Amino acid sequence: MPGLRTVVAAIDLSPASAPAVARAAELADRTGATLHVLFAHLLFRDEGTLGGRAEGVLRLRMERFVADAVGVSRDDLDGIAPIVAIERGVSAQDAITAYAARERADLLVLGTHGRTGIGRLLLGSVAEACVSRAPCPVLTVPASSPIEPVAAHAPILVPVDFTRRTGAALEAARGLARLLGSPIEAVHVVRDAGPYPDLIPDVISVSDSDPEGDAIVRERIAALGPDITAAHVLFGTPARAIAKVARERGAAMIVMATHGRRGIERAAMGSIAEATLRRAPCPVLTLTEAHLSTPSRRPSRALAS
Repeated sequence: MPGLRTVVAAIDLSPASAPAVARAAELADRTGATLHVLFAHLLFRDEGTLGGRAEGVLRLRMERFVADAVGVSRDDLDGIAPIVAIERGVSAQDAITAYAARERADLLVLGTHGRTGIGRLLLGSVAEACVSRAPCPVLTVPASSPIEPVAAHAPILVPVDFTRRTGAALEAARGLARLLGSPIEAVHVVRDAGPYPDLIPDVISVSDSDPEGDAIVRERIAALGPDITAAHVLFGTPARAIAKVARERGAAMIVMATHGRRGIERAAMGSIAEATLRRAPCPVLTLTEAHLSTPSRRPSRALAS
């Protein structure tokens, strides 16, 4: 994680963006990374043209927004030294991902549960599009997340499916754990709980109905590393189960990897990741297959270093 050099926080000046800015500023401060605060100005849709005085007013609003989000006065922003940027584009996701690529961002941070218009970082469109298209891992931060720094005892949850993606997620989680002083806990969800999985009323522990199966899964989780301090093995809908554990454990973050594709090509972990973004009560760090397959610029290594 100290390998982070550039953190980009995309904002829309709505309250939903404030926790995202706070998390981005915290990570940049802890790692010494440069913090970029980005506003996507939509061509043909945002009112008026941007230039001269209008751009100056917008930058002033952005500076005040950042100062409020991190709890300092605007005059004290020099201690954070954010780069305030405005990117024009035909869509918010185009502008955000283009800026992140040009600045070689190591991490993109977005607030979720915005609205259309000024609060347009709507999870169902912009944030999800950025997760699948961004050139770096994306940290999505719910509007309900606290602005205060992450508590050291709050665990980092890693959903595990024992594929290569699990290893990448654990690599990133370990870097974050060292940075934040957080323990790592693993979550494994068994989707098929018999011939009628849809009739399961709620998320249930595998140990209640299949102690032998529970023991086998826990043994495999233990083999992933001694730094995994707890394992949660459950029957149920994966996203619902992951969110339930995160809520009950007061998780600081969920770290998961997905291939990042959409539509008919989307495999199980991809759909689980999207559903988890919608349900999670805490920030979710998502790495896609593209991030894992570029050795020279592998963001998971930056997160883990």
